Amino acid sequence: MNTPMTADHLLGIDPCPDTQSRIAEQLRDRGVSVVAVSDPTTALTTIDIVAPDIVITDLFLPEATGLTLLKELKARHELCPVIAMAKDAPEIMIVQALRFGAADYLHKPVTEGELAYALQRARNLLPADLTDIPGLCRSEYRLIIDSDPTHIPGVISWLVKTTASTLPPIRRLHLQGALQELLFNAIEHGNLEIHYKEKQQALAEGQYEQLLAHRIAQARLKNRCVIIHMLHDKGSNNLVYRITDEGKGFKWHGQFTRSQDVGESEDVNGRGIFLARSFFPCLAYNERGNEVTITVSLD
Repeated sequence: MNTPMTADHLLGIDPCPDTQSRIAEQLRDRGVSVVAVSDPTTALTTIDIVAPDIVITDLFLPEATGLTLLKELKARHELCPVIAMAKDAPEIMIVQALRFGAADYLHKPVTEGELAYALQRARNLLPADLTDIPGLCRSEYRLIIDSDPTHIPGVISWLVKTTASTLPPIRRLHLQGALQELLFNAIEHGNLEIHYKEKQQALAEGQYEQLLAHRIAQARLKNRCVIIHMLHDKGSNNLVYRITDEGKGFKWHGQFTRSQDVGESEDVNGRGIFLARSFFPCLAYNERGNEVTITVSLD
């Protein structure tokens, strides 16, 4: 009889459809859902959306080597265990994979038993669920991040995996979307003072990266940070996320009373607020408008 795995979501990266199908078939009866992709570009996009518990990747991939992808995955999602696999990989490549952060290495073709054992070892590397820690009454995290928007996906992945892993998948996706919108607002509109029309024009002209670099280089803006404070109170069984930027704030009251048609949002904050409030109606700002809070029930 197969023993159910505790890892719920796995991202498999392999150019071979037969290998993808075999992995999905081996894990179907173990309670593991598998998302399969075939190339590094799709993998990097998918991991930010799916937020898998574990990644398993071939070391021989199109576009780039599996070692390059492994390094990028660990840089962006440090806490996500990655299992490397390959057929007839040279020993030096296997050693490099482990040095780059792979949790394990499997020779292909991978047997069901070997895969299950590797997944269990990888799962043991994941942070413990907050609700499962005996005697824990209250926990807090305080993250201070810079004003580079490219760092946001990795931060969100860590937050969701570390603090909200017990939420149902769809609720985790909602939280991920809300945090993404609010953090982009805090950095772009708050710290870097980029307004909606400026951003749209820069995107249309292919100058968005240049606009970011210009703002980040300004003396009065370059050292600004965003503070993320997360509180878990076991008594109320809530997660509270508070995001504070160092910008001037904004007049948020009108955003709460305007039409809920997202198409009518005239600035970057309007779209972010609409999307975040659609997931979490309890969203609230401080009076100045540079601090936003959302509360997530674990019930």
